Amino acid sequence: MGEESGGDRDRNPGLIDLLAMGLSSAVYIGAGLGIGILLDDWLHAAPLFTFLGLAAGVVLAILSTVRQVRKSL
Repeated sequence: MGEESGGDRDRNPGLIDLLAMGLSSAVYIGAGLGIGILLDDWLHAAPLFTFLGLAAGVVLAILSTVRQVRKSL
């Protein structure tokens, strides 16, 4: 019986894992947005690269979250 609960516990994400998912998502979205804003200022193309950077950040955040969730399945 003790072995079963130890095996189940390894598969479930802990608090640190969930915090890492949230932090990495925030970093990806923030970096995409920041890079987009910088490109808009540099190329005078506002708001094109802001939206593209934000979209890229959201896509990367989703992919990162899916990858981290699959580890615990």
